[in-house]
Amino acid sequence: MKHDYTRELVFGALGIALVFISTLFLKLPNSIGGYLNLGDGFILLFSGFLSPFASFMVGGAGSAFADIAGGYGTYAIATILIKGIEGLLISVLIHKNMRLRIPAFLLGSIWMIAGYYVTDSILNASWIVGLGGIIGNVIQAAVGIVIALAAAPFITRLKEDPKEF
Repeated sequence: MKHDYTRELVFGALGIALVFISTLFLKLPNSIGGYLNLGDGFILLFSGFLSPFASFMVGGAGSAFADIAGGYGTYAIATILIKGIEGLLISVLIHKNMRLRIPAFLLGSIWMIAGYYVTDSILNASWIVGLGGIIGNVIQAAVGIVIALAAAPFITRLKEDPKEF
C-alpha cells in the first residue's frame, strides 16, 4: 500500500496543534513548579496511527511549544525528548502489532512519568522533591489513556474517509 505523505503531514500538524492547545490551555499547576495537562491524551491518540517520526514530532514539538508559550521554558528541552520519545515508542509498538495498543500506552506513560521524575529532580536539585510530581503524572497518564481510547474510533473513521465528517 502506498504511503500518503500529505495525509501524514496534515494529521501530524493537527496532532501538534491539539497537543499544544490541550497542554497550554487545559492545565493545572502542581506543587513542584510543573503542571498537569490533557496533552498526553492527544499524543497517545495520534501515535496510534502516525509514523514514528510524526509521532515524535506531535509529542515533542506540541508539548515543548506549550511549555515555552506557557512560561515553563526550563522544561522545553526535556519535554521534546520525553514527550517525543513517548510518541515514538508508542507508534513503533502499535505498528508492530495493533493488539499492543494498551500496553504501548502504558509503556509510553511509564516513560513519561520516569522522564519527568528525573527532570523535576534535576530542576529542583533534589531526588526527594522530584517524587512530588509522580502522582500528578500518573493521573495525567491515566486521563490521557482514557482520552486516547475514547477518541480513537472517531479519528480512525476520519483518517479512513474524511468525507464522512
